[in-house]
Amino acid sequence: MNVVRAAIGIVGLALLGLVIWAFAAKQELHGTFFDQFAVVTTLPWGVVALVDLYIGFLFFAVIVFLTERSWIVAALWAAPIFIIGNIWAALWLVIRLPHLAKQLSKPDWPTS
Repeated sequence: MNVVRAAIGIVGLALLGLVIWAFAAKQELHGTFFDQFAVVTTLPWGVVALVDLYIGFLFFAVIVFLTERSWIVAALWAAPIFIIGNIWAALWLVIRLPHLAKQLSKPDWPTS
């Protein structure tokens, strides 16, 4: 379990590094975030990738709401995923993975 948590943490930190690198990239060469986002949204596969990304965020939010004990805590964990992205998901998984694994291994886990 600790190996999986460490791997998720490393991948999350790598993603954070990529985000920092992208923000630090020379804007005069490539344009601002919004300039580049505007280009991506004109490309069919860019739109598909963005829709896929946000559907994945929604699926992750559903998992958070199903596993957290409090709706308030779930909302505080789920809402930032739509802005921060999978860096936030990695943090949640690193923290909650032991509990999640225990919950999923229960024989009385609801199936419907």
